Amino acid sequence: MKNHIMMPMFFRGFFDFFGRGKFTAITVSKNTAWYLTFHALGTQGLRRHEEAHMEQYKRYTWVGFVILYLLYSLRYGYYNNPLEVEAREKSHYGYKTW
Repeated sequence: MKNHIMMPMFFRGFFDFFGRGKFTAITVSKNTAWYLTFHALGTQGLRRHEEAHMEQYKRYTWVGFVILYLLYSLRYGYYNNPLEVEAREKSHYGYKTW
């Protein structure tokens, strides 16, 4: 069962500070994604994007995904991170529009 839920209030300040307003959702396990707004929660493309990350969690395990995501982000940046590229390709969501 996949859980798409609003982010717990406890984590919102941390997410807003480190995300600097650029992110509206985060996948936290192979079954759960958190959303910052009800609009984001209701966006089907974003939900498919987060479900692609859930599949990656299953493939690499929680620890493996987090380590790989961080290493890829350092090497390629957020947008070119291969895990993000894969999620965009599977969901058709999150492509730059400029």
